[in-house]
Amino acid sequence: MSLFRLSTLVFAACGALAACQPPASSSSDASTAGSADRIAALEAQVALLNERVDQLTPETAVLMAQVQTQHAKLYYAGHMQNWELAAYSLHEINEALQAVQIFNDQFEDFPTPLSELVPSLVGPPLGEIHGAIRKRDAARFETAFNSLTAACNACHATLNHGFVQVRTPQGAEFTNQTFAAPRGTD
Repeated sequence: MSLFRLSTLVFAACGALAACQPPASSSSDASTAGSADRIAALEAQVALLNERVDQLTPETAVLMAQVQTQHAKLYYAGHMQNWELAAYSLHEINEALQAVQIFNDQFEDFPTPLSELVPSLVGPPLGEIHGAIRKRDAARFETAFNSLTAACNACHATLNHGFVQVRTPQGAEFTNQTFAAPRGTD
């Protein structure tokens, strides 16, 4: 079961729990007892679902490894002007960063919530990369990619993780993937 589906179930269970609250004017002991039993069962189900969500929540390091992998692939695709692949890698970066903000917003000792920091630092360069890809502008892509890399490092530093430094990829990291655009595409 996907984490998003599980989260939806937790919210649905909470809604059902709220709906089972007896009306304030109810005076029937049997009705109240039946409602109390339903509420207790739903509370137990919510507790189990919350535990499952906690077990399935990806660690920040796992999500950031996805970002790092796609950061490199984005560079190679843009460098080879394979704009379709670059757009795909950019999409994957955005998805992973969204997940980081949703699941690990108040991570450990981070001084700033990720939901505030990521959009402010990383959002603008991601937007510039998107624009460069849409315009198929290699020079603009290169500038925007360098801004993204600097923003990633600034984000790490702000979160007291300045020891994590990313850079423009050097050499061929993914020798099992072709980054050149397929023949017949621009």
